[in-house]
Order: sequence, then C-alpha cells, then structure tokens
Amino acid sequence: AKPLSRLGVRTKGPIKVYAVGEYGSTFLLQMSYGVGAAKMSAALGDALKPRCSDKQLIADFEECLTKGLPNGAPKGTKLVFDTSGGSVGISVNGKSVGSVSGKPLAKAFSDIYCDSNAVCKMNSVADVGEDGAVGGGDKLITPTRLGMVGALVGYGIGKVVC
Repeated sequence: AKPLSRLGVRTKGPIKVYAVGEYGSTFLLQMSYGVGAAKMSAALGDALKPRCSDKQLIADFEECLTKGLPNGAPKGTKLVFDTSGGSVGISVNGKSVGSVSGKPLAKAFSDIYCDSNAVCKMNSVADVGEDGAVGGGDKLITPTRLGMVGALVGYGIGKVVC
C-alpha cells in the first residue's frame, strides 16, 4: 500500500463536501456532505473539462461514476480513483465499479488536485502539526477536519491499492 502523502478538504462555499487523500497515483475521497450521483459526476466532469480535451473520455468517466453511485454519494461514502497505468479505476466503498482507459483522462484527474488550479489546497502530511495546524498556523486543516481525514488513513486503502 502506498502511504498517504497529501490531504485536503473540498469546499463549496461554507460546505465541506469531501476530504481527499492522495496516495501516490490514487485519490481517496470521503464524502462529508451527501451529494446525488449526477451532481457528483458532473462536478468532477466539470473539473476535468479544462484539463482534458477528449470529451468522450470525460463522458465515459461521468457515466461510469454515475452507474457506480446508484444511491448517490451520501455522507461517509468512500470514492477511490486510481490514475496509474493510463486509466482511471473507480471504486465505491471498496468495490470496483469500473475503469476508463485513457492517459489524458488519468493525468487530468490527477491534475484536479495537483495542478496550479487545483480544486482544493492539498497539504503534505508532513506539514500537518500535532495540533492540526498546517504550515505556519494556517488553520485550513483543523483538528476537526483532520479527524475527518483520519478516516482516510484508517480506511485501510491497502485493500484497494496494490
């Protein structure tokens, strides 16, 4: 299993939508706010559009994710996106729901959290102090938020990632 390297919290206005943990080329999203399948798929699709010019790959990704969320993405849902090997493998709550092949899509998904226009600030695990403060007292990751992200670490992503 790859170790947790960075983590962040995706917000929409005042709402904390999900925590995200980066494990090498794998991203684990844990929902802290319930969202419908179509809304979640469209939101990630919208984040992919400026990063990937292949509209068919994005459409395939959205379709795969929507099918994998028959009950939406309620609070606590764990979504794993593996971007290794030139594809995006999608798992929901530990169960694989499909994969979309395409290097441009895999890079674009990673870039959602890694490029200069990332959808949320990703902090190195090494930068998170014992009190939960991040680099220089920036309270982006507070102990409460860190507790939520702690579930990412405790989830045992090793079961999903080889």
